[in-house]
Amino acid sequence: MEKKKIASAGMLYLIATLFNKGIAFITVPIFSRLLTTSDYGIVTTFNSWVAILSVAISMSLYMAVRSSFQDYSEEKERKTFLSTVVTFTAIATFILIVVITICVTIIPINVNIALIMLCIVQSFGMSLLNDYSYYLMMQYRYKARTALLILPNLTSAILSVIVIKYVISNDLYYGRIVPTTFVYIITAIVIMIAIYSKVKPTINVEYLKYGLKISLPLVLHGIALNILSQSDRTMITVLRNSSETGIYSLIYNLGMIATVITSSLDGIWVPWFTSKMVAKDIKDVNARAIDYVTLMTTAMAGIILIGPEVLRVFADARYWEGRVIIPPIVLANYIIFMYTLYVNVEHFYKKTVYITINTLIAAGTNIVLNYIFVPKYGYVAAAYTTLASYLIAFILHSRYAKKLESSIYPLKMFILPLIQIFAIIVFFYVALEMWYIRWLVLLSFCGWILFINKDKIGKIKPLKKFR
Repeated sequence: MEKKKIASAGMLYLIATLFNKGIAFITVPIFSRLLTTSDYGIVTTFNSWVAILSVAISMSLYMAVRSSFQDYSEEKERKTFLSTVVTFTAIATFILIVVITICVTIIPINVNIALIMLCIVQSFGMSLLNDYSYYLMMQYRYKARTALLILPNLTSAILSVIVIKYVISNDLYYGRIVPTTFVYIITAIVIMIAIYSKVKPTINVEYLKYGLKISLPLVLHGIALNILSQSDRTMITVLRNSSETGIYSLIYNLGMIATVITSSLDGIWVPWFTSKMVAKDIKDVNARAIDYVTLMTTAMAGIILIGPEVLRVFADARYWEGRVIIPPIVLANYIIFMYTLYVNVEHFYKKTVYITINTLIAAGTNIVLNYIFVPKYGYVAAAYTTLASYLIAFILHSRYAKKLESSIYPLKMFILPLIQIFAIIVFFYVALEMWYIRWLVLLSFCGWILFINKDKIGKIKPLKKFR
């Protein structure tokens, strides 16, 4: 793979991820003003169900699409596998729609059948988008994948604003839900045409068994991840109050800026990592991982040190008290990045059952700790219980991955970066009211990182030298 092509892929993935996160930030104040509180609540609940249902409908087969690139060398095999996945998902969705229709017809249930059907259809569209996105990622078709990441969200946001303002006057939540569902089903149709134009619709039993063996354990994993990410806010509301939930949610979203970087780089790290593992080149993986960790350490340090100023830009004074939980939230995202390195090893060896078990343990730990500490310490406790839960996930994933490949990612490679992050956090609290000192320390830290790595500057950039 040409260096220029990989560097371009990394930049485009970063832009796409930033763009999508940007849409999420921008549309919150827009739709919270266009919709009533009731309408906005319905949309939020609907989106939560779509996230869960898309995991169930897809059976998480997109992860099997990723694995197919290491087990099937012929492109025709990979296309047939993708066709099998998409066809199976379409059949499963159709059966679900038929079953729901029959149940509602026979059993008088007071539910909004229109919302249920829209939820199923949108979940189907998201499932196919994930399947094809992973296929493009593994092929390094970064331009097509970038377009696939950006266009649905952008188009649905624009259409929703138009429909709410100029088309409907009642039940405004439909103005946000229907255009989004429409965009996702059109996206699904385009994806099916792109796939079936190369390989006819098929259900290859061998491929399906292969895929389900990998992906089925991940269905519960996906649901557990949703519980892990949502339980904090729900429990703060129940055990404390919604005001604290609002503060926590805003800081949590700002902390998610860290995942923008990791998500964009993961799009080129995963296929490169897979090819190196197939070639048994563990030494090169470890060498590049050190540079990867160095890059992420610098990025996380920057987010922590300038976090209070970012908060002032994004929110008014009512939310500024939440700045005290910026370090644990960002550190939690840093831990997610570290344990994902080990999760990739588990994926490579198709040990998805253990991925699910570890996620369930982390989610359960988070709920228990929240129940114990949130009533007394509020959203501050929730930030630290989240950090503790992800730390447990890191320990579990690293321990099992080392059993699969003992020489992968020596734990000592994380010691110095963690010391650096903890030092940055300590300084954050010391200089919380002195932004100019925090920014000066950040510049000094970045300069020091660049100096000690001056012979490897190219490697510190997002995988630019990977080949």
